[in-house]
Amino acid sequence: MTTKSPSQNAYHRTLSIKEGQQTIGKSPRGDRRSRRTTMALQQALVEMLLEKPLRDITILELTDKANISRTTFYLHYRNIDDLFEQMENSIYLQFEQIIQLGMAGGHSLLHVELDDKGSPSMPALKQVFQFIHDNPGLSVVLLNNPDSKFLDKIWSTGHDMLLERMASLQPDMSVHQIEYYYSFVINGIRGLIEQWIASDMQEPASQITEITTTFVLHNLGFLQWGIASDGTDKTDQRWKQV
Repeated sequence: MTTKSPSQNAYHRTLSIKEGQQTIGKSPRGDRRSRRTTMALQQALVEMLLEKPLRDITILELTDKANISRTTFYLHYRNIDDLFEQMENSIYLQFEQIIQLGMAGGHSLLHVELDDKGSPSMPALKQVFQFIHDNPGLSVVLLNNPDSKFLDKIWSTGHDMLLERMASLQPDMSVHQIEYYYSFVINGIRGLIEQWIASDMQEPASQITEITTTFVLHNLGFLQWGIASDGTDKTDQRWKQV
């Protein structure tokens, strides 16, 4: 009997992909049959990527698993890499929209505000964690697949937005200092996400957001934009601007 890893177990809790409910790449064609074909192929691909690398997946076994003919496959994609790339790009665009919604008002990816309980929270990252929770299989594939460029795109987008925002708030701050801080925080968040997935996402997305917010704020002093000339820590007054 094959034993599934925690990340695989997390995926199989939501294995059935229903049209309009899962964040799966959309077909370039608008008809319902094409969308169903696309979702079937992408669901099969994600499930297979949990078992082996992209380069080891053949069109024949993919179409067999998706119950789609090879002729139909070639009507939509050139090859397996094309399917993966289109799926990744589509998810990235949807993910980007999620982040943008959490960054309303010109805030950055690391913007912090008070939640309903009066505790610091990061709206954009809360949306990120909710996405991962709702799409565990996709998240495992996009995080762990060496062929995926998904995280690079996300981190690059967040990096540029943070630099732009910090340049307007603190024009005299060293760009290198911001970049070191961003790299430190983002790699910490990535490790936290990987640990969360490995532990079968036992904590709700809201709790992971709280843990991450604490982590980010705890290390915010590195930027030294909360330290006044008299040595007083002004961080609690400044993080609201990010």
